[in-house]
Amino acid sequence: MQTLLKNDYHKRLMWVIPVALFAAMIIDSALPAIFPTAFLGNDQIIVSHLAVYFLVFFCFYFNRKSLLWMSFLFGLLADSYYSTVLGLYATVYFLVVLGMTRSERFFPKNLLIQFMLFIVAIFFVDFLVYSFYLEIGQTTVEMTEFLSNRLGPTLIYNTVLYFALYYPMRKLRHWLGYEDYVIIYK
Repeated sequence: MQTLLKNDYHKRLMWVIPVALFAAMIIDSALPAIFPTAFLGNDQIIVSHLAVYFLVFFCFYFNRKSLLWMSFLFGLLADSYYSTVLGLYATVYFLVVLGMTRSERFFPKNLLIQFMLFIVAIFFVDFLVYSFYLEIGQTTVEMTEFLSNRLGPTLIYNTVLYFALYYPMRKLRHWLGYEDYVIIYK
């Protein structure tokens, strides 16, 4: 019986992670368009990081080796879809997953911790991409302008996205065979 459950678990994982990452990459480009523009200033930009959300979520529950190579492959796919520089998002996604898988064992698996690590991952991804484009001369945006017009609205938007997706991801986690971890503070 245990072998049957283990095989079922691996079959689920073989398709859940790639399908979720591919869907996240496609949906990422459409989600900011439905966000109400009344909340945005004139020059503000929102970037959806649904793929980063799934990568952070999967780091807490799944095999590190498979996530590392999947993050790199989906980063290459994201590069070909979003960027003119092949390998930028592949490297950044790989570094995010590497950092998360190495640090997740030190943190409890609860909503608040995952949320904070998600915010750190978004900051890391956006800052590295901005720094890279600034270094090669592809952007002339000042750091303060980047922080106020892109990173701030992006963090607010992705915070809303995180909490909106919490219950569907909780159902996915249960379907994959993981239980909720309850932290009781005294």
